[in-house]
Amino acid sequence: MIRSAISSLVFAASLFGGEVRGVWIARDSLGSRERVRETMQTIASANFNTAYVLVWSQGYPLYKSAVFERETGIRTDPQYGDRDILQEAIDEAKPLGITVIPWLEYGFVGVWSGRLRGDSLGPIFDKHPDWIARNRAGSTRFPIPGGAYYHWMIHTHPDAQNFLIEMMEELITNYDVPGVQFDRARYPDLDCGYDEHTKSLYAAEHDGAQPPENPRDAAWIRWRADKLSQFLVRAGKRLKAANWRTLFTNAPVPTPDGYASFAQDVPAWVRDASHDFLSPQIYWRDLDTFKSKLELHMRLYGDSSRLVPGIAVDAANPQRLVQIVETVRSAGLPGVVIWYHEDLQKSKAYDLLKATVFSEKAPLPWK
Repeated sequence: MIRSAISSLVFAASLFGGEVRGVWIARDSLGSRERVRETMQTIASANFNTAYVLVWSQGYPLYKSAVFERETGIRTDPQYGDRDILQEAIDEAKPLGITVIPWLEYGFVGVWSGRLRGDSLGPIFDKHPDWIARNRAGSTRFPIPGGAYYHWMIHTHPDAQNFLIEMMEELITNYDVPGVQFDRARYPDLDCGYDEHTKSLYAAEHDGAQPPENPRDAAWIRWRADKLSQFLVRAGKRLKAANWRTLFTNAPVPTPDGYASFAQDVPAWVRDASHDFLSPQIYWRDLDTFKSKLELHMRLYGDSSRLVPGIAVDAANPQRLVQIVETVRSAGLPGVVIWYHEDLQKSKAYDLLKATVFSEKAPLPWK
């Protein structure tokens, strides 16, 4: 009931001038307190109202996490010394009227290979090697472009799930933020889920049978997608129990590829009301393609009040971003989140947005 009321409020407010004008803030904007300050000043001057600030990245929190310290003995990412990146962002943003939403970009990713040394699997897997996901061959390495790789947490492991939920709980409890955005609530690819824990769980629910060797088996994809959806329902309920006003959001892979390639059933998340709103990464720069993809998402989601599209800058044609924002507005949606701050700055799109579609300040829908 409460979640439904919040979503109705988001949609109603969008009709009366309120909208989400969000931007993702990644590591390259967080290197110093001065960079954080400059970033917040830039987005405020362009009449944005929301900064999605990275707080879970490369296998470390970018805030002072008692949960992470309990598990690893490390309180925050050592690359930043003793800085609390999230608190710095809040302190710099609040006087400018910017709302900060902590963004757990890594989601179920436990570590990036660029942070590994020697035989270490990263802080969380050195402590909990039983949490590490595997493919059919037993490998724990899931490649990413450039020759690097991630180690992922087992998506079905209750202790790994609780660890992630507890990090989100401490964010909404210890920091002045309205909610959290949890990213990578998906599998790295379909050749994942072959760890002993997941195989045992699958067998317990299938009369002792093991998961199919074909990672694209339809029933096997469905089973994994359902487990992810169940986790997100549980996470949302836990966060609401900690603070009923909390906004729980996500930035999923666009539908239907999110399901076909990553076992991410986002329309089910809408039906389950596990999230207050979603920002699917509809990053197509061609306007006609963007419109068709947006229409598809509106049709599949059903509840447009939960759709705050993620959009991207076209450095070669930043004017296209203005047209995309206008398209989202004409569809009656509650706003946009843009990937990402550095691209907006380099392309001078901030100036363009302020001169056009963001010429006036706007309140957030939930305010």
